[in-house]
Amino acid sequence: MKFDLPKILLSIVWLLIFAGLLDLLPEKYAHPLQFLGGLLTVAHLIEYVIFYKKIAARPESPIIAFVMNIFFGLFYWKSES
Repeated sequence: MKFDLPKILLSIVWLLIFAGLLDLLPEKYAHPLQFLGGLLTVAHLIEYVIFYKKIAARPESPIIAFVMNIFFGLFYWKSES
């Protein structure tokens, strides 16, 4: 898997979300980031269920495919197989 600009930006967003969860950010930033993290997680779980066959066809193990889908969503499973 190569890291292109969308995946790098999503990685930064997830790092900020985790920083908010660990109380490393001021509360006024942490709460919106935690909400965003919840929305992204739910959206990617739904995406995983809907596109399970396409994601399962990826060469990675099912656990890796699940985690990568949670973090990167369609940027993971739409990239080259």
